[in-house]
Amino acid sequence: ANGALNPKAQFSMTIQEIMSKRIAAAEQNGKPLPKWEGEMDFLHDNASNPVIAWPLRLFDCTPISDGGACILLTTEERAAEFSDKPIFIIGSGQASDYPLAEHTDLAGFQAGRLAAQAAYEMAGVRASDIRLAEVHDCFTIAEIVASEDIGFFEPGTGFRMVEDGVTARDGARPINTSGGLKTKGHPVGATGVAQVVEVWEQMRGEAGGRQVKGDIPLALTHNLGGTGASCVVHIFERR
Repeated sequence: ANGALNPKAQFSMTIQEIMSKRIAAAEQNGKPLPKWEGEMDFLHDNASNPVIAWPLRLFDCTPISDGGACILLTTEERAAEFSDKPIFIIGSGQASDYPLAEHTDLAGFQAGRLAAQAAYEMAGVRASDIRLAEVHDCFTIAEIVASEDIGFFEPGTGFRMVEDGVTARDGARPINTSGGLKTKGHPVGATGVAQVVEVWEQMRGEAGGRQVKGDIPLALTHNLGGTGASCVVHIFERR
């Protein structure tokens, strides 16, 4: 949500740099200069931000990137040996579904719904108990879909929650305080672990400028793969 609410965060290079390159190319080719009156006009420029699969454009898609993430996973009994503020995994759920091409509903992923349900049942909590979540936002629409799949919002209402700022960092249900895949990139194998790192930092109050205000006793991570055919959800608790 934070990446979507701040479109500048979607780019690995600044919009000014991209605009300069487009203007230079137009001048070199003797073409009329792009008529951009503001930085965000770039998003509506068909040449610079082409449609990939309607209605998604180039910058609606997550950049595949290099990256790494690491966590120390141990037993509850040994946790105190490594940290005075350990974060505990209290629920996990994994589910699979048919490949995306065989889905009858593209407004949600059954694997995501089932994985979230299993994690909630194991943890003995409800979606309404979760303070913060990191979800797999491989495309602009994916965060909204995931927010409904994990039960944060009723089907068809996720987009309104984003518009109303509910999922923003200072909102009632912050989602993707890291900026999500759309902002920080998608290093595939490291993506899910990076979500856990963000949740860990937030719950310990160590997220710096991204820190959510208030108490975060419970948080959730949601990672999707296999064109929507597989999903893993974890629920974390700070004691």
